[in-house]
Amino acid sequence: MSKIVLAVIFMIMGGAARAAEPALDLLDSAASYRADFSISSSRGTYHGTVWHAQGRERREVETSGGGQGVLILRDSDAAYVLGLSGKWYVGLSLKAAGALAGGLDTWRVERSKVREESVAGIRATRWKARADGPKGGFSGDIWTSREGIVVKAVGVVDNANGDDSPVEMTLSGLRVGPVDQQMLEVPQGWFGFDLRKVPADRIQQALEGIKPLLEGRKGR
Repeated sequence: MSKIVLAVIFMIMGGAARAAEPALDLLDSAASYRADFSISSSRGTYHGTVWHAQGRERREVETSGGGQGVLILRDSDAAYVLGLSGKWYVGLSLKAAGALAGGLDTWRVERSKVREESVAGIRATRWKARADGPKGGFSGDIWTSREGIVVKAVGVVDNANGDDSPVEMTLSGLRVGPVDQQMLEVPQGWFGFDLRKVPADRIQQALEGIKPLLEGRKGR
């Protein structure tokens, strides 16, 4: 199972200097919105859509396999990996999802204000940011809208194994306001596995065990 979609949701970090704050708190804007996004890294460039309401977020990216998504439900401590073409999902605890993405859910961010700028026509504040966790970190710049939405991030993700990767994410077509609540719920009628009680250190083994079943559902 690809880790790209998990990285999309956990990797994007996001005026005087501010005390360190959890990365997920920074991402969890109080404002509801929908937007398109692009994210580029050493693995290539991906395009997708994000739906957000405080405590819940869904991101979908286009892939050669028909598209993948991640549904983050902080209000119920769960994350769901979605196979869009095969209409399947796998439920994980937030801790397990973070472990798959290199422990990025544990990152804490320090940021300092640089200046006011415009991003795709959106008035935004630019911040110099540094995030650190037990298995890596992020350094670069982020831009937040007046609602606190991270609309752009440019920097480098560094891993404990030395495999550093440049990353850039930009939102476009941002529409602030209520979103379709069905997009922020577990899809009804889809084939699914609930692995939320599987310990984080065993989640990779569990995913490998169900991988053939999920791959067999492509295009259904």
